[in-house]
Amino acid sequence: MSAFIWRGNVQSGWVDYNGHMGDFAYAIAFSQTVTAFMDVLGLDAAYRAQTGATLYTLEMRIGYQRECHEGDSLEIRLHILQADSRRLHLYLEMVDARGAALAWNEQVLMHVSRSGPRPKAAPFLPRTAQRIRELMACTAPSETSRQPRLNRTSMHSATCSIWSREMKQKVSGKTGPIQNNIDPEA
Repeated sequence: MSAFIWRGNVQSGWVDYNGHMGDFAYAIAFSQTVTAFMDVLGLDAAYRAQTGATLYTLEMRIGYQRECHEGDSLEIRLHILQADSRRLHLYLEMVDARGAALAWNEQVLMHVSRSGPRPKAAPFLPRTAQRIRELMACTAPSETSRQPRLNRTSMHSATCSIWSREMKQKVSGKTGPIQNNIDPEA
């Protein structure tokens, strides 16, 4: 079951030069879903004006599974995987009208106060934290969706450490030249 569902259609401005929904548009649709979900949590425009606080996106990953085209119906199912006093870890599934998977999205968001001279992480208000706990109790990604692989490092840190390790090996000369398996005679 999902904590929240957003429904819409592929807009003409979302179609790229290939004639299907561009990669940038998936991010727009996922972002619009999270913005609508903020209203459900009580983090709406009135809350933002009153408290000076909002959600900032810390990390976002998108996996593309199938093309969609202008006018196609979209449904985005939002799940809360984890939460603490300041952060939300979300998983979103985009499906078409038949329920076929189009894309997945994983996000880490932080509740931030902008009332001081600089934005600063801030705990959720108790009523918001309670709402998050209630929604977490009834949400889980579908059995057929991509399941996020979580570990103690962030996605960014893991990527940087892999890149760093590979670069250190290349610089130190511990690896040979890149090999390809293409037969030049074929």
